[in-house]
Amino acid sequence: MKKQLLALTILTALSNNVTADMLGTYFGADVWKSGVDGTLSYNNTDFTTDYEDTYNYRIYAKFEHPIPLIPNVALSLSNIDIEGSSAGENINLKTVDFTLYYEFLDNDIVSLDAGVTWRQLNGTFEDGSTDVSFSGPLPMGYAYGEVGLPMFPLKAFAMINAIGITGDVYGDAEIGLAFMINPGYVLDWSIRAGYRIQQLDFKVDDVKADATIDGVFVGLEGHF
Repeated sequence: MKKQLLALTILTALSNNVTADMLGTYFGADVWKSGVDGTLSYNNTDFTTDYEDTYNYRIYAKFEHPIPLIPNVALSLSNIDIEGSSAGENINLKTVDFTLYYEFLDNDIVSLDAGVTWRQLNGTFEDGSTDVSFSGPLPMGYAYGEVGLPMFPLKAFAMINAIGITGDVYGDAEIGLAFMINPGYVLDWSIRAGYRIQQLDFKVDDVKADATIDGVFVGLEGHF
């Protein structure tokens, strides 16, 4: 009886430890120096101008659990506000992402997630004489991967959200490196830096975009 109780205690402890390792919350924020290259059109009238690089932001959180078949959840808010070379020229894009994903690999060397994202896009476009607002939902595919070295506090990561339907394309991708400041603590932090690009080739309401928004970013991520 004592041996059975001891075995049950050990199994319970191991189960709790595995569950604790698989439960996780990630949260962070990035600053993105981004510029735009391309054209926008409203009611079939093209507007082409030179836009200045600006500093934009993104905040996000991810929640992971060990329950099979139930997806993990990620939330993200991004703002892009780019000024034109002339007064009154401005592009603003706000996106809110709700992502459901599964972990297909998760170890010290390789991590791979995949799922779907529901992106709500809200934007405004001004050129001094035209002031247009547009919005729409975008269902997108989602993939995220990490590659690291055991016992070394540096890892490479890549993420992509993309959709391509009836000729319309919206791609949002990034690649970079993360340096873990205090690995192994209950709350650990990482400094992230990389390159992010958005490819816009779509029509929402009466606004058509054929443009690329890209630039480098740096951020801070916490995990417990």
